[in-house]
Amino acid sequence: MTSSTAPAAAPPRRAAGRRGLGRYAAVAAAHAGALAVLYALTVLTARGQAAEDAVHRLALSSPDAGLPAPAEQLLALAGHLRPVHLLAGAAAVGAVGLLRGAPGRAALGLAVATGTLALTELLKLALLPRPDLLGAGGANSLPSGHTAGVVGVCLGLLVAAPPRWRWVLAPLGALASGAMGAMVVADGWHRVGDPLASALVGTAVLAGAHALPWGRRGRWVRGAPARGALAALALGVPAAGALALLAAHAWPGADLGTAVAAPGAAVALSVLLAAAALPREVRARA
Repeated sequence: MTSSTAPAAAPPRRAAGRRGLGRYAAVAAAHAGALAVLYALTVLTARGQAAEDAVHRLALSSPDAGLPAPAEQLLALAGHLRPVHLLAGAAAVGAVGLLRGAPGRAALGLAVATGTLALTELLKLALLPRPDLLGAGGANSLPSGHTAGVVGVCLGLLVAAPPRWRWVLAPLGALASGAMGAMVVADGWHRVGDPLASALVGTAVLAGAHALPWGRRGRWVRGAPARGALAALALGVPAAGALALLAAHAWPGADLGTAVAAPGAAVALSVLLAAAALPREVRARA
């Protein structure tokens, strides 16, 4: 009589999944905290308001930012963006996900795109008042809605599109988002900190959306992101924003070109870091 030993049960994967969700939640919390610090420094202190307003006045009085001609042309192109273009971008996010046969990814991408802009407007209009510490008046402009709209659409496309498209969409999205972040400062629409706040809102919404337990059923399931990518996202976006503020307000000899290029570069880097931190997708077993 022979006896057979039953195969050992596979170890449960629920704990690992929860750890993955927790890491994305931690990124969202870190970026929310960085946004609070940015708001406190640039809006709630007289020194911060004075530095931001100085660049704002310089931009309003300057015909251009003094950047190389290709960069100036890119800023001019970004200035033609209208709300209808953002609506078309949001529709494209949903269409891309549906065309690849992944309605869940379409919904998640739309949630990132619309959630980024909606949260930005809520923060600017209701939750983040601007006290008049200098007697200059003026409504709050942090975060930038234009920048948030472009960042949200670009991040939403990265979520909804097939992973193999990311190597093309990520640099294009970074270029578009960075151009908008620079343009709103160059044309005097916003202060330096405003597009930096929009980048933090976008990456916080993206991370928060991925802290939800999507991707456990259906054609595609979620895999782990590249090693170190979440840590780079968590630390890189706030660090890029801090460096942009230093370059615009504290760097010796900084001019309007520096104050314009610095937030644009920080916003662009945020999109690239977010793209790298997206979870891999693998085809589910039949």
